[in-house]
Amino acid sequence: MGDTSRWRLDVAYRGTSFHGFAAQPGLVTVAGELQRSIATVCRLAEPPILTCAGRTDAGVHATAQVVHVELPTPLPPGRDGTEWSSDDLVRNLNKLLPEAVRVLDATTVSPSFDARHSARWRRYRYLIHEALVAEPLLSELAWHVPGPLDVRAMAQAVGSLIGSHDFRAFCRKVPGTSPGDPIIRLVTEATVAVVPDPGVVDLAQGRLIRIEIQASSFCHQMVRSIVGQLVEVGAGRSNAAELVALLRSQSRQGAARPAPAAGLCLIGVGYDAEVTDGGAGLLEGPNDA
Repeated sequence: MGDTSRWRLDVAYRGTSFHGFAAQPGLVTVAGELQRSIATVCRLAEPPILTCAGRTDAGVHATAQVVHVELPTPLPPGRDGTEWSSDDLVRNLNKLLPEAVRVLDATTVSPSFDARHSARWRRYRYLIHEALVAEPLLSELAWHVPGPLDVRAMAQAVGSLIGSHDFRAFCRKVPGTSPGDPIIRLVTEATVAVVPDPGVVDLAQGRLIRIEIQASSFCHQMVRSIVGQLVEVGAGRSNAAELVALLRSQSRQGAARPAPAAGLCLIGVGYDAEVTDGGAGLLEGPNDA
């Protein structure tokens, strides 16, 4: 490829339009669409290698996914012969990308920056629409649960997850490991609250409940499994003590089914400022969940 620079792309997407982030032969994925667009815009002979902060599953959304990629230096000139700016790169990529995915920003970063391994934390949000009747406008953004749900009990229960724990009870087994291998994750924040103003959607009935969890990293289906258990707590079919007992059991036996994918969104990834070469440093906005 010749001389290259490392670029950081901040990306948002509606996950229900894709079979997850990672490229898969024969399937429409976020990475696949990004690779196709980048290769065309930057006139590459083959799709570039992308590294993301968190490999989201099929149906999971993101407002703050972070990707790094090596691109030619300089970027291909425009029709008038002038070198592209980062804004030009963003604009041209978005012209080719489907509407369900957008590059929000593009910046050059230090060669030491790694979208996945440089991340200090990720933050996920899960939305629940508690109502007797589902809201059609929320069908791809929130899990409809008839309720009623005890939000105070759910908030008490989720607080017990803060700290460093073995999360085998809330994760799918990591490929290549045995059932006895621990899955240690450090959760730094975990909250459950009613959204006072839903914003874009004017709810005809019910209420919107927001669950947010921040951790150094996540294991596969961790957030969705936690949310499934919290709904059991909110519905009175479980309680905080049983959630703690399940966590300590290090076993999926007796755990609730994971919540649907569409309610989950990667909303933040944090980095040390020095690895971003003067970039955003900490981005309020998401690893495998």
